[in-house]
Amino acid sequence: MVMIIPLTLTIAGLLVLIYFLWSRRRFYKLILELPGPLGLPFLGSVPAYFLNNLKMIQRTKYMDKYGSTILTWIGTHPVILSRDPKIARDVLTSSKFLIRNWRVTSAMASIFGLGLVTLQGTAWNTRRKYLNASFKHNVLLSFIPIFNSKTRTLVTHMNTLVGQDEVYFLPHLLRWSLSVAYQTTLGIDVRDETNFKNNALIDSWQSLVKLIIIGIFMNVSQNKIVSKIIGWERRKAHVFSKINVLIDKIIDSKLNSHPEHNTNSVINRMIKLYRNGSISLEEVKGECYNMVLAGIDTTAVTLHHTLILLAMFPQYQDLVYEELKKVYPDSGDFEVEYEDLQKLVYLDRVLNETLRLIPSAGITVRNSNEDFLLSNKVLVPKGVAIIVDIFNIHRNKDYWGANAHTFNPDNFLPDNVRDRHPYAFIPFSKGRRNCIGSIKAGDMP
Repeated sequence: MVMIIPLTLTIAGLLVLIYFLWSRRRFYKLILELPGPLGLPFLGSVPAYFLNNLKMIQRTKYMDKYGSTILTWIGTHPVILSRDPKIARDVLTSSKFLIRNWRVTSAMASIFGLGLVTLQGTAWNTRRKYLNASFKHNVLLSFIPIFNSKTRTLVTHMNTLVGQDEVYFLPHLLRWSLSVAYQTTLGIDVRDETNFKNNALIDSWQSLVKLIIIGIFMNVSQNKIVSKIIGWERRKAHVFSKINVLIDKIIDSKLNSHPEHNTNSVINRMIKLYRNGSISLEEVKGECYNMVLAGIDTTAVTLHHTLILLAMFPQYQDLVYEELKKVYPDSGDFEVEYEDLQKLVYLDRVLNETLRLIPSAGITVRNSNEDFLLSNKVLVPKGVAIIVDIFNIHRNKDYWGANAHTFNPDNFLPDNVRDRHPYAFIPFSKGRRNCIGSIKAGDMP
């Protein structure tokens, strides 16, 4: 009898393992169809990623070794990784890949709730259609006076730094970007707010980003009990105490006043949904968090990279300067009009080349909601995640040539753009779930 119990447990364990492996046989079939590193049992390639601080370099190493579309394992989960624009088009244009990876979205939702960035399925589709009105061309044109005013403030501040030693300029750009995001999204100028002046506001938003990153790589931190034990719940409450002072003030002001004439701003459209009983007050705040956070880092970091690249390549900086002098021959204080932007052709090429080499989002991750046949004839089973590696698509030598890693604005000459695969350049993603602010980013000063 004593011997039977261990034997029974062993057999039961083997049966459970066999069932587990059999239920995932379609995942393992991918090993025969796609090359890639098997990694370690139960860990996959996780150790390799953690040992390499620059995750994009590890992804590049894998694809240089195994091919442009490969299979990797994150723990026991199969993940397809691709730098092939054709595969990117398959994924980003298909209705079967509208679901963003749960690990990323759940980490974000656990921090600031549901909004356009974190919603899934039909809920996302409904919200996206509703908020599209906030990003129409005429609405964006109405922001030009705000952009002019904020840019003048930034230039004035930059002048105070002239003649000093080396300056790390990103914090200055983040403050500026936050100010722009608040006024265009929430309709408030934060210049005179105490938490803006003492940097508590921007520090709080940056702390949120760190909490999201922790949540992505340590999913257990999203559990309320675990979060309280390790102190992250208290840290999150402290961060939101700084952010919510202003957002609560804005929402209360909107609710206690008559509906505004400009009903197409993000905050006004969300308030309208709340008044109609379609969403809760927490969902209004969640969308505010989503939109403001999406606008702060992407704008500031891209401008920072552009300034660095122009400083590294003065020959291109000189060409940008000459074009600006041609469009604006009178130096000093002047207003930028939308029509002027259409004349800044070379500057546009420089910005695109910056986004090519250093996209604001290096990857986008999608999960298949049903089986899907890729253009390379690989059948992706339901539930498998695909990483569209934007960073490496933008440096794929098959599409960008032997000097794909070199900064060269001529990559965006009309003839070069015309001959290139349409999904070889996707800085704001593409397809049905592309960045809603891509028009704003591309067309505005």
